[in-house]
Amino acid sequence: MQKPMNFLNKKIIKSLVAIIIISTLPACDKSPSEHLKSFTEDNYPVANMPDEPLETPLEINIEPKRLAMTSSWSAGVKDDGTLWTWGTDGLLRETKTGQDPTPRQVEGVNDAVAVSGAGHMLLLKEDGTVWGWGSNYHGKIDPSDDDTFIEELREIQGIENVVDIDASEFASIFLTQDGSVYILGNKNDYPSECNEFRICKITMFNYMNIVKIQGSISTIFALNDKGEMYTTGFYPKDLGRFEDNSGYQNFKHKKDLFGLEKVNVPRKVADFSYGFGNFALLEDGSLWSWGDGSGGWTAQGTLQNSLKPKKVDGLSKVVKMNSYSANTENGDLYIWGMYTFEGKLSSNRSNISKPIKVMSNITISQYAEGNENAFISSQGDAWFWGSNYLAQFGTGEIQTERYVSKEKTLIPRKSLFNIHTNK
Repeated sequence: MQKPMNFLNKKIIKSLVAIIIISTLPACDKSPSEHLKSFTEDNYPVANMPDEPLETPLEINIEPKRLAMTSSWSAGVKDDGTLWTWGTDGLLRETKTGQDPTPRQVEGVNDAVAVSGAGHMLLLKEDGTVWGWGSNYHGKIDPSDDDTFIEELREIQGIENVVDIDASEFASIFLTQDGSVYILGNKNDYPSECNEFRICKITMFNYMNIVKIQGSISTIFALNDKGEMYTTGFYPKDLGRFEDNSGYQNFKHKKDLFGLEKVNVPRKVADFSYGFGNFALLEDGSLWSWGDGSGGWTAQGTLQNSLKPKKVDGLSKVVKMNSYSANTENGDLYIWGMYTFEGKLSSNRSNISKPIKVMSNITISQYAEGNENAFISSQGDAWFWGSNYLAQFGTGEIQTERYVSKEKTLIPRKSLFNIHTNK
């Protein structure tokens, strides 16, 4: 059976998508602002909130990750520690066709705590061990195994006492109880100390009291217990520290590591997200972004890159966020980024550079790991929007067309999966 090709570097994907966007804008014969106006003039209002802080500052978000996606399947952890999967391939259970749109329990797992997904999936258990399955390119599950796709749940050797996990395209990243950061992946170039299982401790994070991590083999974001966010890596555009494009241009001629540095934002960071655009949610509910803007991914009303953190206009009192969406205190859900609707014509592709509202009266408990378009509500229900072509939504239905209408693409749909044990 052919396995999903989920091993592409996120940066390669970014570049390809950017080329597609640039090539399709002239065919639309509209400027980005005209595109946005025509797109939102009916049912999707652009965020225009007063610039007001939350009355109660946000606490640092270190909740265990209960919902995750790869490009072809999803996984969820329930209150009782059981693991559930749905989608295409990577289900850890028998199916008639290799695809199942209905969430079902994986036998033998009753002590799950968290999941994280990319080309592969990571599972954190109560005893602090980490298990993985899916793509094994670059040895991010088992570097001693040449198999590029691991179909069974396999314990990752050489790491223990883990409290946070992050699966990326080229690596697995772990945070242990003492605040240490570790990475597994054959291309690791960070200053590190590695054991016999190729688990490498990234030494620049020593004694920093890190409480949350996210990133890839090329970039790592970390948050400490004081609400200070730090970045390090090889891609200047992701790091949020440069005044102009000189750092990015210089990268074309060198592969130097840019060392650990604090992200300059005016208040404590409560949460952050690493993606095409990078975001920091501050304790006052303001949202700040930087990075790749080519698909509208920084939500700053432009398709240009932003190298330093800048406040996202029109959004305030944000309580939950990721790199593609935000939930405000009053229950509104805003999204941004690139979306493709029915057909494959350029006129059906939209780059949403300012946040638009797609849902009201919803309270998000947490966002999914590994995908921009999924969350768990305060009632414990999983919700998804975008393309359900590989049955990742878990609605019990299979989407036969790759692209669907704007309404079906943008409006979140409730999954059959709920994190509560009795549902």
